[in-house]
Amino acid sequence: MADAAVRGRLHGGGVGVHRLSAVSDDIGGFNNDRTQTAGAEPGSTKEADDLYARWVQFGTFQPIDRLHGNHSDRLPWQYGPAAKTSAEKFLNLRENLVPYTYTLAQQANRTGIPVVRPLYLQYPGDQNAYAQDGSEYLYGPDVLVAPVTTPGPTATTSVWFPPGSSWTDYFTGQTYAGGTTQNVTTDLGSMPVFIRSGGIMTTRTGNVTNDVQNPLTKVTVTVAGGRSGSFAMYEDNGTTTNLQQSATTRVSYTETGPDHTVRISPADGSFTGQVAQRQWTVAFLDATAPTTVKVNGQPVPASSWTWDAATSTVTVTAPAQSVRHPLTVSYR
Repeated sequence: MADAAVRGRLHGGGVGVHRLSAVSDDIGGFNNDRTQTAGAEPGSTKEADDLYARWVQFGTFQPIDRLHGNHSDRLPWQYGPAAKTSAEKFLNLRENLVPYTYTLAQQANRTGIPVVRPLYLQYPGDQNAYAQDGSEYLYGPDVLVAPVTTPGPTATTSVWFPPGSSWTDYFTGQTYAGGTTQNVTTDLGSMPVFIRSGGIMTTRTGNVTNDVQNPLTKVTVTVAGGRSGSFAMYEDNGTTTNLQQSATTRVSYTETGPDHTVRISPADGSFTGQVAQRQWTVAFLDATAPTTVKVNGQPVPASSWTWDAATSTVTVTAPAQSVRHPLTVSYR
């Protein structure tokens, strides 16, 4: 499949960076370039497995994820094993991203800054930022996304990393210097997504069938090392327009000498249905092997944390506690 054909089917030659926050793409596309085959249902068509998987990846990091193609098969089990596994992984990730995406949506409503941001919006003085329009974008202030638009079970994507900080691959843990352009190779199980040093992403811990019927009792904070940063997770009952019926939880990250610390403040505000207790997991990216791990200032046993040397990640799970109490997680 020609590169131009794939790019054409990913929104007319590019991935599409929208200036209206609650706008996205029809995942699957509507460009019938005669490469499709007969689908699983009468009258339906089937995309190539790799293209279907890359489409689902793209939708994962969009304001709206809507599988809606040119009368095409849309369900993971209608495709081959690798595409099915990839789609299931990313659809689950999409659901787990709701705490982060919902916060970005509230920020867009409050400030007018969209969920998906062209790089020149954040780097208006850098000409390189304008050259990337349509090929990579920011998902919120600290997450860089470069969707794959080339065919094959593996693909190499040229990624420009904005200056002023380093960027850590969300899936592999590899860190790239800002102000550089690098080739990033991914298979169908990953895509080029990077967190800025000091950037924080909040996700649901564990897969659920849907967000509405599952209270947010377990949250993972993923932070990329290299400098300090903060993020305020927003919550409400999912239907209110009254900001008095909402809560924010501030998360901050600091590095002081050998100590790397995440502080989670008590929830500020309340709403009907708010959970009383929450279990927090903290994943430190771009980390070093720890000698000591502490929760609320007290050393914790090795059973409470893990060190992944392959991805340079320290993961710490704290006991569930009241959302009205602060939490500190650190490693040295």
